[in-house]
Amino acid sequence: MFMKNYLIKPLKLKLCALSLIAVASCSDNDIPNVPETYEEKIVVANRGAGSISFIDAANNNVSKTLSIPNSEPMYVVYVPQNDKLYVGDRVGKKIHVVNPKNQHVETSINAGNGVFHMWADGQGKELWVTNDIDNTISVINLATNTITNTITVDLKPHDVFLTKDGTTAFVSVFTTSSTVDKVYKYSLSSHTKTGEVSVGKEPHLFHLPSSNTLYIPCQSGKLYLVNPNTMNITAEKDYAGAHGIFASPDQSKIFISNITGNQLFSINSTSGDQISVASTSNIPHNITATGNGDKIFVTHSSTENKVSVYDVNSAGVLSNSGSFNVGTNPFGIVYYKRRTN
Repeated sequence: MFMKNYLIKPLKLKLCALSLIAVASCSDNDIPNVPETYEEKIVVANRGAGSISFIDAANNNVSKTLSIPNSEPMYVVYVPQNDKLYVGDRVGKKIHVVNPKNQHVETSINAGNGVFHMWADGQGKELWVTNDIDNTISVINLATNTITNTITVDLKPHDVFLTKDGTTAFVSVFTTSSTVDKVYKYSLSSHTKTGEVSVGKEPHLFHLPSSNTLYIPCQSGKLYLVNPNTMNITAEKDYAGAHGIFASPDQSKIFISNITGNQLFSINSTSGDQISVASTSNIPHNITATGNGDKIFVTHSSTENKVSVYDVNSAGVLSNSGSFNVGTNPFGIVYYKRRTN
């Protein structure tokens, strides 16, 4: 009995030693790689319904509608650097911060009166929000979720666009003229105005870093191409009812909605010339594109509750591929792709 116990104990020790050696000798190459997984969503701000809708970008199915009580959601911005969504609430005078992981509101930031358009710089540092009742711009530090500056504007601010390199902001303003509005240029480092240009009525904005061109569609019927360094107009093109604007991911094309004529334009970003035009239903408003640029999504605002989907071929030609319903008066729209593991 004693000999049996004596023989077993060393055997256990040897097995333990072998196990320890095996674990210690494992390298990182022996650990199976876990593939990265991503989700791609379209998020729509439902201005008349007090909610935002999450849509699967691949199959156009609404996966969730997040109610934000007593709110009037206008526009929504996704910031990849901190993986957060920002929803402008006009009636609440707030910006709601939404975590896309659990699709809940995490916190809210007080803004100005008349929250309207907003945009974040490409570095994920600041979010600018136009407030068109008190004629101000709220500057939000995205690291702290605090207002760091309130810029007073001498005219009614409307659209806003911050450059990808985090140096410049452009703000469209409405004047009392029946034919002319303006676009102001601001420094992001000093928050001071550094230039301006006069354009048509109801201007909206998009800047492309590849060509360093500022595109300004005006609902009065013109698309202006502007050199942002000098704020000089380099080209003017006729596009009826030009309103919402977005660019293809490769920056070779821009897409513009004809909000009064129920059309969508696909445009060569270099020349400003039309590639194709597609008919669409009532009041096409804001536009976003998928990450690979093969689809664009268009909100139909006012009394509508619809988002249209258009396929985009390699030449930039648009073809309608369906639609889906969201909340009443779908307004702002954004696409995001985020890692889920």
